[in-house]
Amino acid sequence: MIDVGVLLFATVAWLAVLAAIALAAQRERIPRALARHPLVLALSLGVYASSWTYYGGVGFAQRHGLVFLAVYLGPTLACIATPLLWSRVLRITREQRLSSLADLFAFRFQSPAAGAVVAAFSVVASVPYVAQQFRATEQSVRVLSGPGHEEAVGAVFWALLTLFTAFFGARPAAEQGREDGLAAAVAFESAAKLAVLVAVGLVAVLGAFGGAGGLADWLGDHAAEVEALGRPVRDDSGWTSMLVISFAAAFLLPRQWHMAFAGGAGDRALAKAAWAFPLFLLALNLPVLPVLWAGTRLAPVEPADSYVLLVPQLLGQGWLALAAFIGGISAASAMVMVTAVALASASATHLLLPLARRTLRRNVYARVLWLRRGLLIVILAGGWLFHRAQPHRGLLVESGIVSFVAFAQFLPGLLAALFWERATRAGFLAGLLAGIGTWTATCLAPFLPELSGLDPGWLDLLREGAGQADPAAAMDTWSLPTFVSLAVNGATLGLVSLLRPPAEEEREAARLCTRREIGPSVERATVASSVGALEERLARLLGREAAALEVTRARIELDIPRDETRPTELHALQERLHRNLSPLVGPVLARTVAEADAQAAPGAFGSRAASGALTEELRWLERRLARGEATTTFVGAAKELDLLRRWLRSVLAQLPLGVCAVGSDGAISLVNRRLEALVGAEERDLVGAPLDRLPAPFAELFARAARAASAGEAGADEIEAHVAGRARSLRVHRAALDPLDARAASGGVVLLVEDRTEQRALEAQLAHRDRLAQLGRLAAGVAHEVGNPLTGIACLAQNLRAESDSDEIRARAGLILGEAARIEAILRSLLDHSRTGAVPKPGEGARARVGRVALAEVVAEAVRLIRLDRAAPHVRVDQACPESLVVIGDRRELVQVFVNLLANARDASEAGALIAVRGWIEADQIVVEVEDHGSGIPEELLAAVLEPFVTTKRDPSGTGLGLPLSRSIVEDHGGALTLRSAVGRGTTVVVRLPLAGAGAGDARRRPEAEP
Repeated sequence: MIDVGVLLFATVAWLAVLAAIALAAQRERIPRALARHPLVLALSLGVYASSWTYYGGVGFAQRHGLVFLAVYLGPTLACIATPLLWSRVLRITREQRLSSLADLFAFRFQSPAAGAVVAAFSVVASVPYVAQQFRATEQSVRVLSGPGHEEAVGAVFWALLTLFTAFFGARPAAEQGREDGLAAAVAFESAAKLAVLVAVGLVAVLGAFGGAGGLADWLGDHAAEVEALGRPVRDDSGWTSMLVISFAAAFLLPRQWHMAFAGGAGDRALAKAAWAFPLFLLALNLPVLPVLWAGTRLAPVEPADSYVLLVPQLLGQGWLALAAFIGGISAASAMVMVTAVALASASATHLLLPLARRTLRRNVYARVLWLRRGLLIVILAGGWLFHRAQPHRGLLVESGIVSFVAFAQFLPGLLAALFWERATRAGFLAGLLAGIGTWTATCLAPFLPELSGLDPGWLDLLREGAGQADPAAAMDTWSLPTFVSLAVNGATLGLVSLLRPPAEEEREAARLCTRREIGPSVERATVASSVGALEERLARLLGREAAALEVTRARIELDIPRDETRPTELHALQERLHRNLSPLVGPVLARTVAEADAQAAPGAFGSRAASGALTEELRWLERRLARGEATTTFVGAAKELDLLRRWLRSVLAQLPLGVCAVGSDGAISLVNRRLEALVGAEERDLVGAPLDRLPAPFAELFARAARAASAGEAGADEIEAHVAGRARSLRVHRAALDPLDARAASGGVVLLVEDRTEQRALEAQLAHRDRLAQLGRLAAGVAHEVGNPLTGIACLAQNLRAESDSDEIRARAGLILGEAARIEAILRSLLDHSRTGAVPKPGEGARARVGRVALAEVVAEAVRLIRLDRAAPHVRVDQACPESLVVIGDRRELVQVFVNLLANARDASEAGALIAVRGWIEADQIVVEVEDHGSGIPEELLAAVLEPFVTTKRDPSGTGLGLPLSRSIVEDHGGALTLRSAVGRGTTVVVRLPLAGAGAGDARRRPEAEP
């Protein structure tokens, strides 16, 4: 015997170790990667193995033979169905933030009553199972230390377990996220009980039989007993029904659902758990028969439920018996903790909070937390009291089987929720209540104590009908209740669902649950008009402080501004609030955020025209797909369609034209990158916004084009507009879209925006060059017509000067010759300048006129040319360009550059002002500055004036092409043209060109500017 003090100390020490592990994981002292490893999920699912499995599995095998394997094969079959069931449930719970089975049914059937019934029945069905854990703990104390102290140890165990569960099972950090502490503690418990049970099995084989050979000899001597183990399976005495209820229990028991779906597990972790969890059950199952055979040999008259403890003790392995006791404590405590946490959350959400909404308006987080802690204590106290009400009745497994059959009643409803859109809330509730009634009559009532006022004859009649006239001797006590209750449940669900069609909100929820698709959630039907309105609506439930906090958190998560009014973004914010609040107050109360103003939402989704509703739904779906909010993995045709959608979106994004699709409700539904660049706004700020929210001039332009397209006036408009300080030439094409289906009266319009600025600039350059070419031809003709008489005049003047003896006459003849030479130089300069834009002759290369050019001569010729314009103001030009500044280039093009620069400087200056032209060599480059002291250029236009059609001249003579053409010519020569300017102080144009060669001499030094 082991002293009861040792057992009590072991119990306290073990729970302290669990608390330390949970606290370390909660505070991230255990690495998060380890705490959230997929194998931790698989081990935490090992909470399935309660004291029924740990102790009662041996007794169940003795009484029902190999049927005990079905308790493990059922979860294995459930894991095989992971892609069909578990993954689908995980997707729904993750997308809708559902933390319990009651949440799922309440969401799917859009019924608070469904959630309440499921939560209440879960508590009723779990209390006998929780009581079983306390009973197993007390029995283990009685086996190891004798009778008399088991109740005291059991009470201490209940008290410590209640404190542990209340602290780690209901924590503020667990409200919105994964419960790492509880999961880590449960995983450690599962590993501990597996290790201990395997050790007991090895000691049983070695100690009782002397090894595997001795066991084989003993089995040969007891062949009849071995053969009897397989008879219940061959006769199907409970085998099939146990497979069914174990299959359902693997994910419908509150503790299993909580660890698999409410703990924040991901797809990867669930996929690994789908094979690791069955392996864990297989390993846990291997020692059962060796322990049974060892106990039969060593203590045949003792109850088989105690063999896990008796075998080590009878073999003199006291330490292993104590370890087995700790393993039993692990199995019982894990089951009780997780079950209580899951039940408290569901009960608070669906039973108490709907009745106490007003209490949530102040300090909602603390009140919900303490409400759940109070429920945890009540649930554990209920299990303890139920255990004390019937202390020694039947095998340990009996209470577990009653709970297994009870939770199997949720299986028809879950299958209908996941796979049958026609299922209704009335059908679900009717089927579930019918199944509960059948379960109560055929499964629960025969095991109830003889209560005062209850006719014992009626109980006997029920037991006889269920084949349980003698519960102590009955073999299969679960098949009849299982099949009858499930048949009644499923038939009632189907028949009642077929009587009336589902409501609109049920169809919307069913669409989200039954198919792997993305769509609007049901609360979108009453979207708020603004963020403030949504916050005000939420304040009615949670109070202003909590409402402001939740709305701010959701806005930060979605990056939505406070002044947002677009329906699509408000829908997203509303859904995020629904999801964030679901773990706190449940999906039923969270949905009231959307339903609060259902009658006063004129702009809501449900009250808009069908065409606008369809357009909004399309924007919603595209938004979720584009932002990656869809966690669904598409398969089959859906995957192909999604790939096609992505490809079309890529094509649309790369189009050189701006694309803007406008829905029938007047809001933007789609834009591409080119339109974002033109408008100067991002897609997230444009989609869902009305056209009048666009920056000028696009708001008026697009609105006018959309109205014309809606009226059937297809075509295009040409406009000139200033966009971000730059002149733009735009062509807007418009067309109406056909409706997508019968719900829509209009499909909206599509606008294609073509930026023709560069094309217009090219056209202007070509026209300018053509005009220069015409001017060249005209100048050539003028030079020819003027040159002939001028030659005659020059000849006569020369003759006159040569033949005359008069000094006065010869002097005047010299004046005539000088003026004639001046006229000839002017004509030659004009002719050379005009030839700049001429088209090269056939065979002439693009650089046929390239050669060494002295910039001093270029500047001098440019000065002469600008002085020919008598209408322009006269200015003084101070040229300081050394003769040694030589470049390789086209002389006529360079002359045109400086004509443009000097003309701009002259036009910006007052009459008589000074324009300075300075040149020098700097790092093997020629630098020439043209500086004026005119009006200057505003800073915001400094970069823009180098683009075509941007001018600061007020008179119509400015075309905005001079500087762009000059920069283009300079860049063609391998140089650069930049500007420095200040309003009211003048402008300096800096031209940098490559130096042709050495010999700079006096040009090496930069000349000083005049003061």
